[in-house]
Formats: sequence, structure tokens, C-alpha cells
Amino acid sequence: MACFDKCLKCLSLVPWGTLIATVICWAGTALFCGTGHEALTYSYQLLNSANITGFSWNTTQADEAFQSFKYAIYGIASYMFLLSVVLFVDGVLSTRTIKSDYEESCKTSVCGLCVGIFYTVIAYVTGIAWLVMICFMVLPVYFMVVVYSQCIYVEQPTTTNSDFVCLDFVQSGLMHPDYSGSKDYGRLCGDDLKDLCKQPEVVMTYQLFIIALVGAALVVLSMKQYAMCLTANFAYVKMTRKLAVYEDAKYKEEMELNDIINTARSNERLTYKY
Repeated sequence: MACFDKCLKCLSLVPWGTLIATVICWAGTALFCGTGHEALTYSYQLLNSANITGFSWNTTQADEAFQSFKYAIYGIASYMFLLSVVLFVDGVLSTRTIKSDYEESCKTSVCGLCVGIFYTVIAYVTGIAWLVMICFMVLPVYFMVVVYSQCIYVEQPTTTNSDFVCLDFVQSGLMHPDYSGSKDYGRLCGDDLKDLCKQPEVVMTYQLFIIALVGAALVVLSMKQYAMCLTANFAYVKMTRKLAVYEDAKYKEEMELNDIINTARSNERLTYKY
């Protein structure tokens, strides 16, 4: 029974809300970073293999953009890992403070309360940043939906004139507009589009971008969970600090009363004696 009681005590000190948020954060970050990196790699391969009129890596900044996004993914993964670990440790300290029977600790100090507020602000700001990331991820998902739908259309046996089915890379933002008046600039049509659709990377890239979008949504959910846990912990710790001050004042008052009573009894004994 003693071992069972110790296990229950250890489990009671686990910040389950923060732990769930950490697991969701790690899962979402892994999905976003892993699938996002692979989706960028496949997109780069598709652009290299596609016969797009007027497309050249020297005239566009797509190559630099792909490399910048990949490096950004490495930074995002590192930042989210460190942030989740810090927030989990803060949750553990807050839970131990709440379960410590109104004893003062580092979390009940003014510095500890300020740190809790700072972490809450960081969680909210990070959640807003990931909402912006979701809005950004909608663009490649939408473009791949268009590509996939066009590929399904041109591969149908009933499609007789596929030369009029095209993909416009100027409208997608991957190429700069051409003011020379060429109608085929930045467009992929007919047999060139069929050759692109035959590559398995098209379907894989489409699925990877969708999974990356889901991963970003999971990270937003975890940031919301973190913010709720931090807010609740701040309220409980603040209440614990007030109760600790009250218990300390009550203890000092009781000690003073005991001293007064003991002094009175000692004086009474001396009076009876003499």
C-alpha cells in the first residue's frame, strides 16, 4: 500500500493538461516540419521536370524561396521543441506549488508570477503566428488542389482536346508577369501537362501539403491548451501565494497568543507562590 500511495502521489504531481498539450505540440510540429520539408523537395523536383514556357531558375526567386523555407522549418522545429519543454517544466513547478499545502516556493514569488505571465503571452503570440502559418499553408494546398483536379480531367478518356487545359504559374506567384504579350508564358498545357500528371510526385506533394496543414492546426490547438493551462496555473498560484501569506500571518498570531498566555500563566504562578 505504501508503494501504491507513492505512485498516486507522483501521478497527482503530473500536469496532465500541460502534458497533453506537449504531446499534441510535438505531433503537430513533427507532421508540419517533416511533411512540409518533403513537400518542398517534391515541388522543386516537379518544377525542374515540368516544361513550363519561359520558366528559368535564373529569372525567378523560387530557388531561393525553397531554400529559405527549408531553413525556416529547421528553426521552427527547434523553437517549438524548446518552447514545449520550457512550458512543461513550468507546468510541473506550478503543479508542485499548488499541491504543497500553501507553502511558498519560486512560483509564488513576484518573479515567478511575472514569468508565468511572460509564458502566457509567448503562448498566445506563438498561437497567432501559427494561425498566420495556416493561412500561408492554404495557398500551396489550394494550388495543388487545382493541379490535381486538372490532372484528373486531362487523364480522363473522354477528354478529347487537352490543349486548352492549362496551369498558369504566373497566377500562382511562382513566376513574374510577362508584359511582352506572349499567351503561353508561364503556362503548362496539353501533352506537357499530361507528362507532369504522370509523375507520382504530384499526388505525393498534394497529400504532404494537406498533412502539413493538419500539423499546423494541431500546433494551434496545443498553443490554445498551453494558454489555458498557464492561465489556470497563474490563478491557482496567485491564490496559493495569498493563502500562504495568510497562513504565515495566522501562525505568527497564534505564536504571539501562545507567548502571551504562557507569560500570563508564569506571572500567575509567581503571584500564588509569593
